[in-house]
Amino acid sequence: MFELEFFDKKTEELLEECALTALTPEDVHKIFGFHLEGDCADVNHEQLAQIERIVGESFNSEGKDIFICETQG
Repeated sequence: MFELEFFDKKTEELLEECALTALTPEDVHKIFGFHLEGDCADVNHEQLAQIERIVGESFNSEGKDIFICETQG
């Protein structure tokens, strides 16, 4: 399973975590070009847009650093 983590750009405080149950390892490989294998990666605006299309949700990224992490689940 994967989740998005949103951090405040100024304070680096974790603001929100969102589980991405519809996202598959194959989706992640297509978007990022590699498998996370239990790690995290930075998410840019283009990658976030691709994730949003797959999961059918939109996320507010303004003023936030975004990471995607592979979690046990």
